[in-house]
Amino acid sequence: MRVALFLALATSVFAQSVEVGVEGGIPITHDFTAQTLNPNGVFGLCGECGTQRTLPYLIGPAIQIHLWRFLYLHAQALYGRADYIGVHSYVSGSGVSIQSISIVEKHGIDRWEVPILLKFRLPSRHFVRPFVAAGVALEHSTDTELIDPMPGFINIVYGVPNSATGATFGAGASFGSRRVRPSIEFRYTRWSDQPVPVNHLEFSAIQSKRDEAQILAGLMFGVGRTQPDSRGVLEGPPSERRVSLGFKGGLQLTDGLSIPPSVNRNTITVFGACFECGTARTVPYVVGPALEVRLIGSLATTAEAFYSRADYNHTFFQNQLSAGYANTEEKHIVDRWEAPLLLKYSFKMRRITVFVTAGASIQYDRDARVRAIYKQYCFTCLGRFQAGISKVILDTHSTLVNQSLVAGPTAGVGASFHAGRVHPSIEARYTYWPDRAIVVEPTPQFALPPPPGPPIITSSHSQVQLLVGFLF
Repeated sequence: MRVALFLALATSVFAQSVEVGVEGGIPITHDFTAQTLNPNGVFGLCGECGTQRTLPYLIGPAIQIHLWRFLYLHAQALYGRADYIGVHSYVSGSGVSIQSISIVEKHGIDRWEVPILLKFRLPSRHFVRPFVAAGVALEHSTDTELIDPMPGFINIVYGVPNSATGATFGAGASFGSRRVRPSIEFRYTRWSDQPVPVNHLEFSAIQSKRDEAQILAGLMFGVGRTQPDSRGVLEGPPSERRVSLGFKGGLQLTDGLSIPPSVNRNTITVFGACFECGTARTVPYVVGPALEVRLIGSLATTAEAFYSRADYNHTFFQNQLSAGYANTEEKHIVDRWEAPLLLKYSFKMRRITVFVTAGASIQYDRDARVRAIYKQYCFTCLGRFQAGISKVILDTHSTLVNQSLVAGPTAGVGASFHAGRVHPSIEARYTYWPDRAIVVEPTPQFALPPPPGPPIITSSHSQVQLLVGFLF
């Protein structure tokens, strides 16, 4: 009963302008590069080498919405899999303390890729309809360790997740039919970061590729379609439209990053700085595109993509035994994308329309270290080096530290106004994030586990925003 009701709503909402189906294909490029850097090792193994395999298939569901004339919105969720084996064997020590060490690991990678594209249909030739496409791809992978580095032991370790984004371009053609439309496409994606990070301290011979090429074939089915190309959801007079596009922006009323009160920021070291402390700042704005689809009566669904930013400084002290002391001051910038998907119920009150919203939000965070200052204090130096700060290094290279993907429930209340073709609105919105996207743990000393205590810097559980929107 629920499935039948959903299909009926989908047919009426998109006015016969939506297609659903399945797409699959083969990757032209491998997910990893693997090479032999050092052929000489121990136990009959290479010193440093790796092998990789990318399974030759991609498959997943797809949806396409006819927006306006020759413009379409296309989204997919493609599943793929790859694996790699890393080998690192060497001799360590000297004299009577020589020991041979070997590390052999096999990893399986499950990848979900979600491309969101705008497709522009070119002039048709007979039953062939060529198109070009461009957009953004979101990738989420899970790295499962299948073989433990200890020789002779097998251990399965699940669930090291990672996320990445990239720009995507494609070209292809679909073939006309009233209700079924096959297609073929070539697609290229350039990932902004490595889609699957590898532990380069042990396996520098293996690296995930930032360039990806695919050949895809699709089979799309029109929902309620009676003609090959129905009118787009953005065509026709505003009073008949069920889809509105626009943008929203506003203020962050709560800090995105927080420092627990119990963190000690008063202990002074030989560098005149704290033993370990942090400061944080949240840039007080959010902005992004918005989409609203009227379902039935006063019920609608909304989707947005908000960008916001925060930064933090982390200062920590380390005792390096006979080497002296080290002090590090790091500055990090956190880029954040938030995607709320909400149900919206409205009721009119004279000249304004009051509404409430409820649903869920997904948050993607990218933590990059943009500057670091390293100070070395040597108390055993002889000759021209005296006790004191003997070395200061400034590092201004941007380095990706962490990526995270979290989700949480969202609710809001607001009001909208009608001003011809433009519908302005104002809304207060609250989101609770059960998991923290950013966590800076206490720094280990003497290569030991981190000391007990609260995190130095964390992202906040509660988020409050004041948003202003304009829909057309």
